[in-house]
Amino acid sequence: MRFVLGMLLSALAVIAGTGVAQADPPPPGQPYPSVTTWADAEVRTCEALSCPVDHVIPAGVTTIGICWTRGQTVHDHGIYNNIWIMVSLMDGGRYLASAIYFKGDERANLPYANDCGPL
Repeated sequence: MRFVLGMLLSALAVIAGTGVAQADPPPPGQPYPSVTTWADAEVRTCEALSCPVDHVIPAGVTTIGICWTRGQTVHDHGIYNNIWIMVSLMDGGRYLASAIYFKGDERANLPYANDCGPL
């Protein structure tokens, strides 16, 4: 199933002409890394505050962290960060939340190699 998800992500990237395929899917049988919110995280359709909010991940929820990318700098809770975490590629859309709202380092503990590249 995870292999199929990885193949779908790669196919979407090729069709859409995006850089999403730069973040290699995990090997078969190995899950995507997980990320956990410490505060409510607004999930947007791009990596900017001007993009529509699709939904909110409540504080304390763990979800998939597909990859990370740089976007608009966000300032909240006394923190500044321009890293955004891609949490879903549902329905052909990209859904990202500012890394500020996730536990861990500036990339929510996602490996540096999980860079989405330019979206």
